[in-house]
Amino acid sequence: MTPTDDAGVLDKSRQEERCYEELLGVYRELVAALADAARPLDRDWLLERHAAAETVTVRLRALSADLAPRRLGGGPVAPEVAALWRRSAALAAEASRTNADATALARARQTALLARIAQLNVGRRALASYRPVADVSARVGHRA
Repeated sequence: MTPTDDAGVLDKSRQEERCYEELLGVYRELVAALADAARPLDRDWLLERHAAAETVTVRLRALSADLAPRRLGGGPVAPEVAALWRRSAALAAEASRTNADATALARARQTALLARIAQLNVGRRALASYRPVADVSARVGHRA
């Protein structure tokens, strides 16, 4: 490896760490929003968070492909690179756990929403089947 190659690995490793920090931040935002069952969720905000996570994930895939030969090659790397890889691995693990938490919270909200819809449907059917008895005196009074 040349010094230029080493500098490229260091730069890409720093980018990777920043990407994992960003991804973790997105997942934490989702957890915070989903944890408060009383908080209404804005569809556009959720779509933006999803797009942000997807964008970071695409960058991480590209960085992973670029770094794979050095990671899998078994050769020595600079201590700073090794430290960045360890931090990235820790951030990736935390992001994975936080994403699982966000998914569980989203599923819980979905289940609660489906239960509420079912409850409202029962009420709607009950109201639809209710037919008040016509008030004959009221009709007579209107005609007079």
